[in-house]
Amino acid sequence: MALLSWSPQYLIGNKVIDSEHQELFRLINNFHSSWLEKHAAHEIAKVLNQLIVYAEMHFRHEESIMRDAGYPKLEQHQLIHDGLIENIFKLQQSYEDKSLHLEMNTMKFVKLWLIDHILQQDYLFRDFLSRKKPTDSASTANTPPDTKSTE
Repeated sequence: MALLSWSPQYLIGNKVIDSEHQELFRLINNFHSSWLEKHAAHEIAKVLNQLIVYAEMHFRHEESIMRDAGYPKLEQHQLIHDGLIENIFKLQQSYEDKSLHLEMNTMKFVKLWLIDHILQQDYLFRDFLSRKKPTDSASTANTPPDTKSTE
């Protein structure tokens, strides 16, 4: 049973971000499935670690795309990303220290972490992109950050 279902309503309008969001949905569902199926703790920890590593990479890509697009709320968005990563690291540490048993509240946190972030924060960027002229955003909006040169 999937915890999250991808929907076109979550599209931001940037191919890289949208693709990475879909992968985050998949990873969260894998994490949830591992928990539901009562996999061994080390297996769940491995899936949680994959989720964290991917989320960090995604946040850096998203921030790079926002920077290239001239997004005026980039600093604020970076702080939100930093807070999300800090919270999920705390969750991981608590789980690995055996002081946290994954319960439905944990799953709700993980679910809301992604959904709320997309619906509240990433939609602001979507709205910003939609207001830009097509020629302004076309050159950067769908280019993966790791393919662009940085100076």
